[in-house]
Amino acid sequence: MLLQVVVLVAGLAVASATGCGGAVRVPPAPQNGTTIVSPNHPQAYPAFALCNWIINGSTPGPLYFHVNAFQTENTAGSCLRGDYLKFSERVNGTIVQIGKILCGQDPVKQFQSKTNLVQAVFVSNHEGQLGGFNILVSSNAPCGGPVAVLSNGSVDAQTIQSPNYPNIYLPDSYCSWTVTSSKGSHISLQFVDANLESGSETALLDYVRITEIVDGSIVQIGRNLTGSFSGVLLRAKTNAVNVVFVSDGSSNHKGFRLQVSAEVPEKVIVVAGATAVLQSPNHPNNYPANAYQLYDITGPIGSKLQFDPEVFRTEAGEDYLELTEVVDGVTVRIGTRLSGSAMPRRILAQTNQVKALFVSDGTSQYFGFRFAVTIQVPCVNSVIVPDFGIAAFTSPNFPRNYPNNVSCSYNITAPEGSQIHLTATEFAVEETVQCVSDRLTFFETVDGEVKILGESFCGNIGPNGLISQTNNVQALFISNGVSEGLGFRIIASNGGFRR
Repeated sequence: MLLQVVVLVAGLAVASATGCGGAVRVPPAPQNGTTIVSPNHPQAYPAFALCNWIINGSTPGPLYFHVNAFQTENTAGSCLRGDYLKFSERVNGTIVQIGKILCGQDPVKQFQSKTNLVQAVFVSNHEGQLGGFNILVSSNAPCGGPVAVLSNGSVDAQTIQSPNYPNIYLPDSYCSWTVTSSKGSHISLQFVDANLESGSETALLDYVRITEIVDGSIVQIGRNLTGSFSGVLLRAKTNAVNVVFVSDGSSNHKGFRLQVSAEVPEKVIVVAGATAVLQSPNHPNNYPANAYQLYDITGPIGSKLQFDPEVFRTEAGEDYLELTEVVDGVTVRIGTRLSGSAMPRRILAQTNQVKALFVSDGTSQYFGFRFAVTIQVPCVNSVIVPDFGIAAFTSPNFPRNYPNNVSCSYNITAPEGSQIHLTATEFAVEETVQCVSDRLTFFETVDGEVKILGESFCGNIGPNGLISQTNNVQALFISNGVSEGLGFRIIASNGGFRR
C-alpha cells in the first residue's frame, strides 16, 4: 500500500484539482516513456491544486525520471511552505522519499526510483502560480546500457561518455555500461578526458568504477577514478567489463570521455612432434616502448606445454613477461614474472592452454625474448640392466640443471633372480631437512609389500652401493618450484649378485 497523502492548506483539506493525477502506466524498455505534467502546463497551474499520480512500471526494476521543464513558486527555507512536487515509493516495507522535494525553478534534472511503483504528489497554495512541470518517466536508463566492441582481426573502438558531455553532467546520476568483446579478446579502456568532482576513497563524490568477473569473483580494475585526469589506460583480463559512473547532488563538472577497444592475443599453436615459437614483438630487433602484447598458447587436448628459453633480455623490473594458466577453475601464475637479463629456467605448465602477457614501459628497450614451445614428454623411463652388465639413468636435462615441478619415474629391471646395485656418479639436488622438497627415492616390492630402499636422497649425497632384495626397483624423482640443481647420474648393475 502506498503512502496516503493528506494535505492541509490554511487548515482545510483540499480536494484534487480537475485534470491531474491518476494512474500512469510506463511502457517497458526500449519503448518511449510517458510524461506527467502539472495542470494547464505550460500555462499556469491553478491555486489549491492537489494532484496524486500512481506510476507503475510494466516490468520489474527502477523507473527513470527526466525533468524536461520545471517552474513553481520559489519559497525560502522549505519547499513545503509553497508549491512543490514530491515522489515516494515503498522499499522493504517502508515508504521512503525519492530524492529531494522539488520546487522553485532549478530542481534536480534527473533521478531514479528503486522499484517500479512510485507515487507523485503535487501541491499548490493560493499564491504565485507559474508554468509548472513536464517530467518524462521511462523504463529506459538515461545513460549506460550495453556496448559491443567488435574485433575481427582489427579493432573497432567505441566511446563511452558521461551524460551531456562535454557539457556539465546532471547531479544524482547513476550510469552503468556493460562492455563486451569477442571471445578470447581482452578489453582495453583509455580515458581521453575526465573532469569530475574530486573525492577520496573514503569520501567518494563523483567517480567512475570499472569491474570485471575473474574466476567467478567481481574484481575492480584499478582504483575509483575521480577529479581531473586524462590518458589513464586500464586493461581487463577478460572480454566483459562493467563501467559505472556516479555523481552526487552537489558540484557538477564536464564529465568524461572513455574509449574502449578489444585487444586480440597473438595465437601460438603447438602440435605434437613440432616446436612453436613464443617471442617478443619485433624480435630479434628491440621491442617497442609501451608494449602490451597478449599471447594465447594452445597444445593438443590432454597435453602439457613446455617452454625452453633461447634468449632473454628486458629492462629489469620494468618490462616483463608473465605466464598464466587455469588449473581447477582458478587462474594461476606459472612461476614468477620474468624480467632482466638472467636466463629463465625451463617452464613446465600443468595444462595445454597458457596465456602470456608482455609489458614494456616507455624507457629502455632490448631484443626481448624467444622461447621454444613444445609438448611435454611424460617423464617415465624404463631401465634394463643386462646380466653382468650396467645401465645408467639421469635426471631430466642432465648434465644441465633439472627443471622445476617435475615428477619422473624409472622402472629398473635386472634378470630374474638377480639383485640390483645402485651407485651415484654425479648427485646435486636441492637440499632440505629430511629431503621434503627435491628428492630421489627408491622402492621395491618384497613379499607383496612396497618398501623404501634405503632413504630419500637430496643434497650432494646420493646412493652408494645400495643393493636391492629383488630384480625390480622403482625410482621416483620429484622437484618443486623453488630451485634446481645439476641433478644426478646413477649406475645400475647386477654384478652377478644373486639371491
